[in-house]
Amino acid sequence: MLDQIFGRITSSQWIVFVALVILLVALSELAWRKGLAQSRKKSEADKDSGTVRSAVLALLGLLLGFSFAIASARNEARRELLVEEANSIATTARRAELLPQPHDSNVVQLLREYVPLRIETHREAQFSERFATLRKRAAELHDRLWAEAVAAAAGRPSPITASFISSLNETIDLEGKRIAAKRNHVPGAVWLLLLCVTGCGLWLISYQAGTSGRHSILERFVFPVLVAIVIALITDIDTPRRGLISIDERPLLELNETLSRSSTPTTP
Repeated sequence: MLDQIFGRITSSQWIVFVALVILLVALSELAWRKGLAQSRKKSEADKDSGTVRSAVLALLGLLLGFSFAIASARNEARRELLVEEANSIATTARRAELLPQPHDSNVVQLLREYVPLRIETHREAQFSERFATLRKRAAELHDRLWAEAVAAAAGRPSPITASFISSLNETIDLEGKRIAAKRNHVPGAVWLLLLCVTGCGLWLISYQAGTSGRHSILERFVFPVLVAIVIALITDIDTPRRGLISIDERPLLELNETLSRSSTPTTP
Protein backbone atom coordinates (compact mmCIF):
# COMPACT_ATOMS: atom_id res chain seq x y z
CA MET A 1 0.00 0.00 0.00
CA LEU A 2 2.78 2.43 0.95
CA ASP A 3 4.64 1.65 -2.28
CA GLN A 4 1.51 2.38 -4.36
CA ILE A 5 0.88 5.67 -2.56
CA PHE A 6 4.41 6.95 -3.13
CA GLY A 7 4.39 5.47 -6.64
CA ARG A 8 1.50 7.75 -7.53
CA ILE A 9 2.99 10.76 -5.71
CA THR A 10 6.39 10.47 -7.38
CA SER A 11 5.03 9.84 -10.90
CA SER A 12 5.76 13.48 -11.85
CA GLN A 13 9.08 15.00 -10.78
CA TRP A 14 7.79 18.54 -11.45
CA ILE A 15 4.90 18.17 -9.02
CA VAL A 16 7.28 16.61 -6.50
CA PHE A 17 9.75 19.48 -6.90
CA VAL A 18 7.18 22.27 -6.53
CA ALA A 19 5.49 20.59 -3.57
CA LEU A 20 8.80 19.96 -1.81
CA VAL A 21 10.03 23.52 -2.33
CA ILE A 22 6.83 24.92 -0.84
CA LEU A 23 6.77 22.50 2.09
CA LEU A 24 10.48 22.59 2.93
CA VAL A 25 10.83 26.36 2.64
CA ALA A 26 7.70 26.81 4.78
CA LEU A 27 9.08 24.36 7.35
CA SER A 28 12.43 26.15 7.43
CA GLU A 29 10.78 29.55 7.83
CA LEU A 30 8.57 28.26 10.64
CA ALA A 31 11.55 26.72 12.44
CA TRP A 32 13.57 29.93 12.05
CA ARG A 33 10.78 32.06 13.49
CA LYS A 34 10.33 29.57 16.32
CA GLY A 35 14.03 29.76 17.12
CA LEU A 36 14.02 33.54 16.86
CA ALA A 37 11.34 33.69 19.52
CA GLN A 38 13.57 31.77 21.93
CA SER A 39 16.53 33.03 23.91
CA ARG A 40 19.60 33.89 21.83
CA LYS A 41 22.00 32.98 24.66
CA LYS A 42 24.48 30.24 23.98
CA SER A 43 24.31 27.25 26.31
CA GLU A 44 25.21 23.56 26.57
CA ALA A 45 21.83 22.80 25.07
CA ASP A 46 22.89 24.71 21.95
CA LYS A 47 26.03 22.60 21.69
CA ASP A 48 23.98 19.44 22.09
CA SER A 49 21.55 20.59 19.41
CA GLY A 50 24.49 21.25 17.10
CA THR A 51 25.68 17.67 17.59
CA VAL A 52 22.21 16.31 16.90
CA ARG A 53 21.93 18.51 13.82
CA SER A 54 25.21 17.17 12.42
CA ALA A 55 24.08 13.59 13.03
CA VAL A 56 20.71 14.16 11.35
CA LEU A 57 22.33 15.84 8.33
CA ALA A 58 24.79 12.95 8.02
CA LEU A 59 21.85 10.53 8.07
CA LEU A 60 20.07 12.66 5.44
CA GLY A 61 23.11 12.51 3.16
CA LEU A 62 23.29 8.74 3.62
CA LEU A 63 19.61 8.29 2.77
CA LEU A 64 19.86 10.54 -0.30
CA GLY A 65 22.85 8.55 -1.56
CA PHE A 66 21.11 5.24 -0.81
CA SER A 67 17.92 6.31 -2.63
CA PHE A 68 19.93 7.59 -5.60
CA ALA A 69 21.83 4.30 -5.84
CA ILE A 70 18.59 2.26 -5.80
CA ALA A 71 16.95 4.45 -8.45
CA SER A 72 20.06 4.42 -10.69
CA ALA A 73 20.44 0.64 -10.53
CA ARG A 74 16.81 0.05 -11.44
CA ASN A 75 16.96 2.64 -14.20
CA GLU A 76 19.96 0.86 -15.71
CA ALA A 77 18.07 -2.45 -15.54
CA ARG A 78 15.21 -0.86 -17.51
CA ARG A 79 17.66 0.35 -20.18
CA GLU A 80 19.12 -3.13 -20.60
CA LEU A 81 15.67 -4.73 -20.84
CA LEU A 82 14.63 -2.27 -23.55
CA VAL A 83 17.64 -3.23 -25.69
CA GLU A 84 16.99 -6.92 -25.06
CA GLU A 85 13.35 -6.56 -26.07
CA ALA A 86 14.22 -4.70 -29.27
CA ASN A 87 16.74 -7.38 -30.25
CA SER A 88 14.30 -10.17 -29.39
CA ILE A 89 11.50 -8.66 -31.49
CA ALA A 90 13.90 -8.13 -34.41
CA THR A 91 15.07 -11.74 -34.19
CA THR A 92 11.46 -12.93 -34.06
CA ALA A 93 10.64 -10.88 -37.17
CA ARG A 94 13.63 -12.24 -39.09
CA ARG A 95 12.80 -15.84 -38.21
CA ALA A 96 9.18 -15.23 -39.14
CA GLU A 97 10.33 -14.62 -42.72
CA LEU A 98 11.32 -18.29 -42.85
CA LEU A 99 7.86 -19.54 -41.91
CA PRO A 100 5.52 -20.91 -44.59
CA GLN A 101 2.83 -18.71 -46.08
CA PRO A 102 0.63 -17.11 -44.84
CA HIS A 103 2.18 -17.26 -41.37
CA ASP A 104 5.30 -15.28 -42.33
CA SER A 105 3.43 -12.19 -43.51
CA ASN A 106 0.85 -12.47 -40.72
CA VAL A 107 3.51 -12.51 -38.00
CA VAL A 108 5.44 -9.60 -39.47
CA GLN A 109 2.26 -7.56 -39.73
CA LEU A 110 1.40 -8.31 -36.10
CA LEU A 111 4.90 -7.27 -35.04
CA ARG A 112 4.47 -4.00 -36.95
CA GLU A 113 1.48 -3.33 -34.70
CA TYR A 114 3.26 -4.61 -31.61
CA VAL A 115 6.38 -2.40 -31.61
CA PRO A 116 4.58 1.00 -31.58
CA LEU A 117 2.35 -0.40 -28.87
CA ARG A 118 5.37 -1.27 -26.72
CA ILE A 119 6.84 2.20 -27.23
CA GLU A 120 3.61 3.91 -26.20
CA THR A 121 3.06 1.60 -23.22
CA HIS A 122 6.25 2.66 -21.48
CA ARG A 123 5.57 6.32 -22.08
CA GLU A 124 2.37 6.07 -20.07
CA ALA A 125 2.08 6.33 -16.28
CA GLN A 126 1.65 2.88 -14.78
CA PHE A 127 -1.57 3.84 -12.94
CA SER A 128 -3.31 5.43 -15.94
CA GLU A 129 -6.29 3.89 -17.74
CA ARG A 130 -4.42 4.19 -21.03
CA PHE A 131 -1.62 2.02 -19.64
CA ALA A 132 -4.10 -0.72 -18.70
CA THR A 133 -5.71 -0.51 -22.16
CA LEU A 134 -2.35 -0.83 -23.90
CA ARG A 135 -1.45 -3.85 -21.80
CA LYS A 136 -4.70 -5.57 -22.78
CA ARG A 137 -3.96 -4.83 -26.43
CA ALA A 138 -0.47 -6.32 -26.02
CA ALA A 139 -1.97 -9.48 -24.50
CA GLU A 140 -4.29 -9.79 -27.50
CA LEU A 141 -1.36 -9.49 -29.90
CA HIS A 142 0.53 -12.11 -27.89
CA ASP A 143 -2.39 -14.51 -28.34
CA ARG A 144 -2.57 -13.86 -32.08
CA LEU A 145 1.19 -14.27 -32.51
CA TRP A 146 1.14 -17.49 -30.53
CA ALA A 147 -1.79 -18.78 -32.60
CA GLU A 148 0.28 -18.19 -35.75
CA ALA A 149 3.20 -20.06 -34.19
CA VAL A 150 0.98 -23.01 -33.24
CA ALA A 151 -0.54 -23.13 -36.72
CA ALA A 152 2.89 -23.00 -38.37
CA ALA A 153 4.21 -25.77 -36.14
CA ALA A 154 1.15 -27.95 -36.78
CA GLY A 155 1.31 -27.46 -40.54
CA ARG A 156 5.04 -27.97 -41.05
CA PRO A 157 7.07 -28.74 -37.89
CA SER A 158 10.77 -28.01 -38.38
CA PRO A 159 13.84 -26.65 -36.56
CA ILE A 160 13.08 -23.25 -38.12
CA THR A 161 9.62 -23.23 -36.58
CA ALA A 162 11.09 -24.28 -33.24
CA SER A 163 13.62 -21.44 -33.31
CA PHE A 164 10.84 -18.97 -34.17
CA ILE A 165 8.73 -20.20 -31.25
CA SER A 166 11.75 -19.83 -28.95
CA SER A 167 12.34 -16.20 -29.96
CA LEU A 168 8.62 -15.40 -29.78
CA ASN A 169 8.46 -16.85 -26.28
CA GLU A 170 11.44 -14.69 -25.27
CA THR A 171 9.71 -11.61 -26.71
CA ILE A 172 6.58 -12.29 -24.68
CA ASP A 173 8.64 -12.91 -21.54
CA LEU A 174 10.53 -9.63 -21.98
CA GLU A 175 7.27 -7.71 -22.13
CA GLY A 176 6.45 -9.02 -18.67
CA LYS A 177 9.95 -8.27 -17.40
CA ARG A 178 9.80 -4.67 -18.63
CA ILE A 179 6.41 -4.16 -17.00
CA ALA A 180 7.80 -5.54 -13.73
CA ALA A 181 10.85 -3.26 -14.03
CA LYS A 182 8.60 -0.27 -14.71
CA ARG A 183 6.74 -1.00 -11.47
CA ASN A 184 9.92 -1.60 -9.48
CA HIS A 185 10.72 1.68 -7.70
CA VAL A 186 12.39 2.98 -4.57
CA PRO A 187 10.35 1.44 -1.70
CA GLY A 188 7.71 3.65 -0.12
CA ALA A 189 9.25 3.09 3.33
CA VAL A 190 12.50 4.62 2.08
CA TRP A 191 10.65 7.69 0.74
CA LEU A 192 8.82 8.09 4.05
CA LEU A 193 12.02 7.84 6.08
CA LEU A 194 13.77 10.24 3.71
CA LEU A 195 11.03 12.85 4.09
CA CYS A 196 11.04 12.52 7.89
CA VAL A 197 14.82 12.91 8.13
CA THR A 198 14.73 15.82 5.67
CA GLY A 199 12.10 17.60 7.74
CA CYS A 200 14.03 17.04 10.98
CA GLY A 201 17.31 18.20 9.45
CA LEU A 202 15.84 21.39 8.01
CA TRP A 203 14.02 22.14 11.25
CA LEU A 204 17.22 21.83 13.30
CA ILE A 205 19.25 23.99 10.89
CA SER A 206 16.69 26.77 10.68
CA TYR A 207 15.83 26.63 14.38
CA GLN A 208 19.47 27.05 15.36
CA ALA A 209 19.83 29.91 12.90
CA GLY A 210 16.83 31.56 14.56
CA THR A 211 18.15 31.14 18.11
CA SER A 212 21.43 32.75 17.06
CA GLY A 213 19.60 35.63 15.40
CA ARG A 214 21.03 34.96 11.93
CA HIS A 215 18.97 36.06 8.92
CA SER A 216 20.51 33.42 6.65
CA ILE A 217 19.03 32.98 3.17
CA LEU A 218 21.27 29.93 2.75
CA GLU A 219 19.69 28.04 5.63
CA ARG A 220 16.12 29.26 5.17
CA PHE A 221 15.81 29.05 1.38
CA VAL A 222 18.83 27.78 -0.57
CA PHE A 223 19.37 24.53 1.36
CA PRO A 224 15.68 23.48 1.27
CA VAL A 225 15.58 24.15 -2.49
CA LEU A 226 18.76 22.13 -3.06
CA VAL A 227 17.34 19.19 -1.11
CA ALA A 228 14.11 19.44 -3.12
CA ILE A 229 16.12 19.39 -6.37
CA VAL A 230 18.01 16.25 -5.32
CA ILE A 231 14.84 14.41 -4.27
CA ALA A 232 13.06 15.45 -7.48
CA LEU A 233 16.05 14.19 -9.48
CA ILE A 234 15.83 10.83 -7.70
CA THR A 235 12.10 10.58 -8.53
CA ASP A 236 12.89 11.44 -12.16
CA ILE A 237 15.45 8.62 -12.37
CA ASP A 238 13.07 6.28 -10.53
CA THR A 239 10.15 6.93 -12.92
CA PRO A 240 11.71 7.77 -16.30
CA ARG A 241 9.12 8.83 -18.89
CA ARG A 242 9.15 12.43 -20.10
CA GLY A 243 11.27 14.16 -17.47
CA LEU A 244 14.81 15.49 -17.60
CA ILE A 245 16.15 11.93 -17.46
CA SER A 246 14.57 9.37 -19.77
CA ILE A 247 15.43 5.98 -21.19
CA ASP A 248 16.80 6.02 -24.72
CA GLU A 249 14.11 4.43 -26.90
CA ARG A 250 16.15 4.47 -30.10
CA PRO A 251 16.50 0.66 -30.35
CA LEU A 252 12.70 0.28 -30.50
CA LEU A 253 12.21 3.41 -32.61
CA GLU A 254 14.76 2.22 -35.18
CA LEU A 255 13.20 -1.24 -35.19
CA ASN A 256 9.79 0.31 -35.77
CA GLU A 257 11.13 2.21 -38.79
CA THR A 258 12.79 -0.92 -40.14
CA LEU A 259 9.63 -3.01 -39.82
CA SER A 260 7.57 -0.26 -41.43
CA ARG A 261 9.68 0.10 -44.56
CA SER A 262 10.95 -3.44 -45.11
CA SER A 263 9.48 -6.91 -45.13
CA THR A 264 12.82 -8.29 -43.93
CA PRO A 265 13.85 -6.36 -40.81
CA THR A 266 17.33 -6.51 -39.41
CA THR A 267 18.42 -6.49 -35.80
CA PRO A 268 19.16 -2.89 -34.60
